[in-house]
Amino acid sequence: MFTRFISLEWKAFTRASSFASNVVMKVFMIIGAIYFIGIFLSLGFFGFDIIEKTGQDPLVILSKFMIYYMLMDLLVRIFLQKIPVMNIRPLLTLPIKRGTIVHFAIGKTVLSFFNFLHYFLFVPFAIRLIAEGYGAVNVVLWWLGITA
Repeated sequence: MFTRFISLEWKAFTRASSFASNVVMKVFMIIGAIYFIGIFLSLGFFGFDIIEKTGQDPLVILSKFMIYYMLMDLLVRIFLQKIPVMNIRPLLTLPIKRGTIVHFAIGKTVLSFFNFLHYFLFVPFAIRLIAEGYGAVNVVLWWLGITA
């Protein structure tokens, strides 16, 4: 059923009257995503050195600024993240359970770029923490805590 929904989404994208502008917009979004991935990866790997040069503990400093990071993430999501919309009305006449339609619509939000962007910052930083001598269990629990 999900493959049918994906097929319908693809047909709606390619058959739209604004297909060319949608493709150009997607290309710019991909370029922006690659840019942010590069920034977050470099901050993840080299942020430890930058903070350590100040003579402070990088884990403590990052944890202190986590609330500001989360607030900025919330603001960026509000302004940039597109809410997935699915035209449900034509599907209601078909023999498809409503729960299946709702689960697909909600599942589209899980695959948002904004949900995966954090991994490009925190996973390299956690690897760097473990490489610098922090306890692996403590770093993994810290990472799970901020991911949750």
